[in-house]
Amino acid sequence: MTDHGDARNRTDSVGRGNFVLVFLISSAVLAFEVSLMRLLLVSGWHHFAFLVISVALLGFGTSGVFLYLFRRRILLRDRQWLFGLALAAAISMPICAGLLQFVPIESRFIPSMLMRQIGWWLLYWFILLIPFLLGAAAIGLALMMSGNRISSMYASNLAGSAAGSVLVNVLLWLLPTALLAVATGILALAASVFAPGISARGKSTVISAAIMLAALVHAFIPFEIRSDEYKYHSFVKQLANQNQARLITEKRGPNGVVSVYHSDMFHDLAFLSGAETPPPMHSILLDGHLAASVLDAGTLEESSVVRQVLSAAAYELLPARPSVLLPGELGGSNIWLAAWHQASVIDVVHHYPQVTSILRNELQDRGGAVLDVPAVTYHNAYPRHFIENTRSKYDLIQLTALESLPAGSGGMAGMGQNHLMTVEGIATALRRLSPEGLLVISRGIQDPPRDNLKIMALLAEALRHNGIEDVSQHFVIVRDFLAMCSIVKATPWSDEQLRGVEDMVERRHLTGVWWKGIPERYLNQPDHLVGPPDHHADWYHLAATKLFFDDADSFVENWMFDIRPPTDDRPFFHDFSKLGSIRMLQDVFGDLWLTRAEIGFLFVIAAMIGVGFVALVLTLVPLLFVRPGCGARTLLPTAGYFSCLGLAYLMLEITLLSKLTHLIGSPVVSAAVTIAAFLFFSGLGSLTAQRFHVSTALLGKLLLAIAVAAVVCMVALNPITRLAGGLSILPRVLVGVALVAPLAYLMGFPMPSGLSRLQHGPRQLVAWAWGINGFTSVLAAPAAMLIGMVWGFTPAALLAVALYLMAFPLFALIPEEIESGGKS
Repeated sequence: MTDHGDARNRTDSVGRGNFVLVFLISSAVLAFEVSLMRLLLVSGWHHFAFLVISVALLGFGTSGVFLYLFRRRILLRDRQWLFGLALAAAISMPICAGLLQFVPIESRFIPSMLMRQIGWWLLYWFILLIPFLLGAAAIGLALMMSGNRISSMYASNLAGSAAGSVLVNVLLWLLPTALLAVATGILALAASVFAPGISARGKSTVISAAIMLAALVHAFIPFEIRSDEYKYHSFVKQLANQNQARLITEKRGPNGVVSVYHSDMFHDLAFLSGAETPPPMHSILLDGHLAASVLDAGTLEESSVVRQVLSAAAYELLPARPSVLLPGELGGSNIWLAAWHQASVIDVVHHYPQVTSILRNELQDRGGAVLDVPAVTYHNAYPRHFIENTRSKYDLIQLTALESLPAGSGGMAGMGQNHLMTVEGIATALRRLSPEGLLVISRGIQDPPRDNLKIMALLAEALRHNGIEDVSQHFVIVRDFLAMCSIVKATPWSDEQLRGVEDMVERRHLTGVWWKGIPERYLNQPDHLVGPPDHHADWYHLAATKLFFDDADSFVENWMFDIRPPTDDRPFFHDFSKLGSIRMLQDVFGDLWLTRAEIGFLFVIAAMIGVGFVALVLTLVPLLFVRPGCGARTLLPTAGYFSCLGLAYLMLEITLLSKLTHLIGSPVVSAAVTIAAFLFFSGLGSLTAQRFHVSTALLGKLLLAIAVAAVVCMVALNPITRLAGGLSILPRVLVGVALVAPLAYLMGFPMPSGLSRLQHGPRQLVAWAWGINGFTSVLAAPAAMLIGMVWGFTPAALLAVALYLMAFPLFALIPEEIESGGKS
């Protein structure tokens, strides 16, 4: 058989079973990818989840190289290979997910153990790679076998992936995280059943043997998840193993796994100081992270300890019976605090209804009664949407969600995005304050300072966004030895109010950081912090004297961490890395500089460089085996064209995912909607591409249409989000799908059009193009995230548009008739 072959003969290798197999295996691979993201969220830290995307795409690229190098042997028995690859992918999913639990990776990098830690991470990535390599090889082989029906086969791949992104969200409700990989393996196993050319008896024999092998291996691999030793869940499990803590309940859902534990050793009430002993409490864990504490209190008197938290200081500056908004409040301690001050309205807003269900049921008699406080109303909504659409005015808006995150986290949650904590979001919150209302944010002390400085810069810029020029008159900032509390008014503080602030500071023994005309006696005492040389105040006070005045931009630019005010285009990331400051950290902290750096951002860069290098090498390896007659005239434009598509497609997807998260609210639902919509409508585009010949001129028009649609989508998203944010989640999802659909449909044309141009040449070119597209997509995911963090997601989208436009001249250079140059 020649590599050139005849398209009609190739089509003979394709039956309905191939399409079903590709649909199911694509669905299983995508579901496995999302399952691993959840596994990493539960076992590790948020910023490692992005690795799954890169490793998955690296597997797709590596599969192209594998098919290219071994094409002769594979194509001689293509149906047997297709069955074997699908079956191997099915077996590898649960086994590899189990093996990951034995690899001792760590989220914090210790200089003396750095090389050992890097070695474990490389092993971890290699194990992750195996199921994606096998599944993608099955899909790639089916594409090689599809001949003139290659566009339909590619559409089946996309449709299956879209189905997998929806299915996995159902599985998140039904199954424990540890069993998700088993479920995806079963789905991939079902795909192997549809492999053509294998007798039913042969299939049943091999599949039965494979199941027995997988069961035997899993007898030694427990169905449990090993948590990172630095996670709160690890601490709680140690207590449980010692019979000092017990699991009360656990509820699953697309937003995460909510666990509730009780222990007499829990005293995790955010920023609590004072001599009063706290009552027993329960800890609410979200994906293994401490999210909130629930006081075991049934009456107001039993919760009196809440009056000693730092945020309570703001209540002493409010009028009687204030109206209070608590966006992000989960555990109820801040509800008790509002009740102590006889709040007339207490609106609690978050999008974790399973937490509210736990409080009303399992914990009803153990602290859940806090929701029965007469003034309390729970709103199941995304906080930013609620604030944008409510018409109520509040005397106090306390952003409690930040209080649940560890101060100075070292970037361990660095990739998480907060769309409320942006200039536009906080500016809207300030407009929801009553004339004398307060916006309050408490955050832990850091060394060196970063979190609180970014918050100060954000609050100042939000005030300016609302037309306020002298923002210095709108701030009161106080602290103790644990945390800093920023209190902001939409109107200037009066002299009488500032005298009340001074009385409150003295009464609560707090340290003053900033208010207009703050006397020196309040600075850096009674709780002293290291400050600038030859300066009696702390760094926070110095920052206030800069950020609230004309030299704010210069201070932000020169600070050792990234404290730029986040915007809707560049949301609030819990990461403050600035590459230019690494040398400064090394000079100050020596070999321990990694313990003070923001690891999340650096980890993304290191991973992108690592997988990028591997991708480049594996892209070039096939060139060593190129036969005469298929030289640079074909290979270079082919590589360029499919590289542009791989980079551009995923960059746009990641960019719009961030934007749609703002519209839809829930990050998990937003991810499912974005991935499913992109894949489904791109699949429709691929099917349409099969129905007619896509000429060079037509492809040029399609690429231009993609560019225009992408720009229109990016421009329209913000105003549409403001209009649709008040709707329930289903209409918001439909709006998001309607926005993505035209763009995704057009994006489905370029890939099959390029593959169709290659189908009359050597079949290894299809495999190589498939691999190149996967390799470049490896870089696109972290690159889009890095661009979004540093410059914003709009530049990432514009770069994707430019790449699509660059693809046109490269497509024109690919010869329409490609010589085979040899036998396979």
